[in-house]
Amino acid sequence: MFKDYYECRIWLENFIPQVWTRKELGLERISHLLELLGNPQNKFKSIQIAGTSGKGSTAFYIARLLQRAKETESQRDRVGLHISPHLVDIRERMQINGKLIGLNKFIKLIEEIKPAVDEMKNSRVGYPSYFEIPVAASFLYFAKEKVDWAVVEVGLGGRLDATNVLNPKLTVITNVGLDHTDILGKTEEKIAFEKAGIIKQGVPVVTGVEGKALDVVEKTAKEKKAPLITINTQFPQKALKSDSFRTITLPIDIFKNSSQVFGYSNKLLALAVVRTLGIPQNKGQTIKALSATFPGRFEEIEKGVILDGAHNADKTKFLIRWIKEKTTDYRLQTTAVDRRQWTVVLIIAFKKGKDWKKMVDLLIKNLPVSKVIATKFYAVTDMGKHQAVEPMEIAKYVRSVYSLQTTVYSNSHDAVFSALSTNHQSTNQLTLVTGSLYLMGEVRTIWKLPEF
Repeated sequence: MFKDYYECRIWLENFIPQVWTRKELGLERISHLLELLGNPQNKFKSIQIAGTSGKGSTAFYIARLLQRAKETESQRDRVGLHISPHLVDIRERMQINGKLIGLNKFIKLIEEIKPAVDEMKNSRVGYPSYFEIPVAASFLYFAKEKVDWAVVEVGLGGRLDATNVLNPKLTVITNVGLDHTDILGKTEEKIAFEKAGIIKQGVPVVTGVEGKALDVVEKTAKEKKAPLITINTQFPQKALKSDSFRTITLPIDIFKNSSQVFGYSNKLLALAVVRTLGIPQNKGQTIKALSATFPGRFEEIEKGVILDGAHNADKTKFLIRWIKEKTTDYRLQTTAVDRRQWTVVLIIAFKKGKDWKKMVDLLIKNLPVSKVIATKFYAVTDMGKHQAVEPMEIAKYVRSVYSLQTTVYSNSHDAVFSALSTNHQSTNQLTLVTGSLYLMGEVRTIWKLPEF
């Protein structure tokens, strides 16, 4: 039916709406599709993760901890991981023990789903969305492969997200911030209500949410009689003294390394999850599980080049903290002669609808930016095609407000190569690529290509 991966991808992309609105959310279409496929989501144990920031990283580390909970490879659980969006290859959304689904298996899986999708054309709910089909494919794949656990990242919000058909053993809400406000609400409380929609009757929920948003989560958990485990992700020493960790010695030393500091919030939540589930953790295995880098997030792809898909103000603030720690480490490692002021060449692209001016302001005001390179991505998003802000619009804002040297490239690879040519001439220049996960997916292929 499909001769290769590209035909599969083209078929899937036909389901991307011309205009994405709130009506794309809802459980009717995904429920109907999964019923036609035999309800595979009920055939494995799952953990569901929502949140404004860090939900993908948290899911990644939970999966690694579960996978490494046993001492030997032969004893280890098979752990499925569903994340979104993907960076380069749509198969990133369906992994088992860190490996993408094989190419032939993927093609056969989509071929198996296609008749069910076609059948929905004349149903009362209509065709499923582009996002919903890979969700269903992931669940079918995990059921076929008889995974012991599936760790599933929510796409958008929670209450009406396609992943919310699951009956998980545990749910996670990482945090709540102002993002997707046109869809989820203009206040943190409204957004928290949507994310708290993943809380299930009697099912434990682990959260790093604070403030008024936590009040909303607590209210929902109480109504659902769901045990609530709150983790202080700002101070790991305090978090490790909480009830969740009282009976276990955890490797606090993994959080002492300054290059790991930012990631501890997601790692703490992941540790809390496995602890709450009662899964024993060996210190050595835990350190190995948490030592990996989640692609496109705080990723030093080569020395002096950082990729991070920060796409809202909160993520940008965390990125700035991490960069400052990173450059401090570099300065300490260099000779006294080389300990000059670090400068940052900023390569940025943004998705439409984001508060990108606020992100630009944060980056330029808090980092020693010497040059800005505005570009765009061409990657297809779950919400539509051609979703990148025009780079000339970004450049115009930077020039008018900050009078910084600013160049424009319509091709993100050209933008990176331009920065790299000057980066290699200076030992005190950091190249930072940020603003959108879709940009990370495009430029990351300069260094790493998917295996087809």
